[in-house]
Amino acid sequence: MDIDAVLFAAGRGERLRPLSDRIPKPAVPILDVPLGAWGLHGLLAVSERAAINVSHLPEAALAALAPYAEEGDLEVLLEPEEPFGTAGTLRALEGRLADDVAVWNGDLLAAVDVGALRELHRSSGRPATLAVRRVERGADLVIEGHRAVAFIDRRTEPEAAGVQFLGVAILSREARALIPADGAQGLGGAVIQPLAEAGELSVMIHDGYTIDVGTPHRYLQANLDVLAGRAPPPPHPPRGTVVTAGSGSAYLGPGASAERSSLGPGAIVLAGAVVEPSGHIERSVVWPGLPATGTVVDSIWCDGAIDARENQATD
Repeated sequence: MDIDAVLFAAGRGERLRPLSDRIPKPAVPILDVPLGAWGLHGLLAVSERAAINVSHLPEAALAALAPYAEEGDLEVLLEPEEPFGTAGTLRALEGRLADDVAVWNGDLLAAVDVGALRELHRSSGRPATLAVRRVERGADLVIEGHRAVAFIDRRTEPEAAGVQFLGVAILSREARALIPADGAQGLGGAVIQPLAEAGELSVMIHDGYTIDVGTPHRYLQANLDVLAGRAPPPPHPPRGTVVTAGSGSAYLGPGASAERSSLGPGAIVLAGAVVEPSGHIERSVVWPGLPATGTVVDSIWCDGAIDARENQATD
């Protein structure tokens, strides 16, 4: 059976360090659910067979994500320490890919309707269709209706308005034929830019919640948003318990230990973590299996407090 979906999960997660030194980015826990589970669920909802590429801490990534796929539904591509890049991954898999392939960046937390994206792709007749969101700055494309009419390089035009690619797309064999034969390649330069400049790229606006969990700040925000119900719920309910904490809610993962008095609004204590009786956690995540002490606010506790306020993130 041909592969008709790919979850990109091989990135090193440099901006997410030091968290990604311990757990690979697609497996970082959002209320004890691996981040990549949102993308895998979105793909498998409309796909018959998916592939996942892994590189950094591959065993941990697969152990976290495998429970979210039925046996036989997931194929694994193990990439070297220096990954192939998103386009390079498709090149490596090409002999096993279907004519149209859905792709999803493993660090995206969203509920993009891949079925609707696929329908738009088929009706447009163009080689590729991207899920995008409107932005006032940091745009990748200028669009007219459902078609891209210009490509924007964010590196040189960071303030440009337009739409931003979310990391979810349908790519035909014709689009994938643009990928160079060797070298690490990303989809932006290899596929998206030439198709946009040729007027051969379709887009679907996604107006729902999205977050690219690429920094400690965004990781904390994603946890808080899922806890508060602002973000799409995980494919399976978290294994822990949501409790009242002051004027808000807190989360206690399975096997986690904390006095109720130690939990403020937005306290997220993941599986097996322990908050010492003298501690206080608020708008923070305590990582799995770790003991937390002292006052932890707007931080991630991972062998000490990591400041996760927005101005600490390199977004």
